[in-house]
Amino acid sequence: MRDSLEASVCGVFAEYLDVETLSVTDDFFEVGGHSMLAAEVVARISTEFNVNLRLRDFFRNPTVAHVCDLIAEQDGAVLGERS
Repeated sequence: MRDSLEASVCGVFAEYLDVETLSVTDDFFEVGGHSMLAAEVVARISTEFNVNLRLRDFFRNPTVAHVCDLIAEQDGAVLGERS
């Protein structure tokens, strides 16, 4: 993990996938996820990180790294910054 955000998002993924270890580049679906779990993960991340994560964005690239990028983009937009 590169930072605490990745560690937190990775923890959410691991909890729903019921795995102990997960790389930030592991594909959610290749590790055992399915569409219903994806919807739950997206809802949890949206709530926990106070972001508007869309399911279609998650399906395009279902990795911890990509989700963290999406969260960072929204945080930057709120702060008036771009990363």
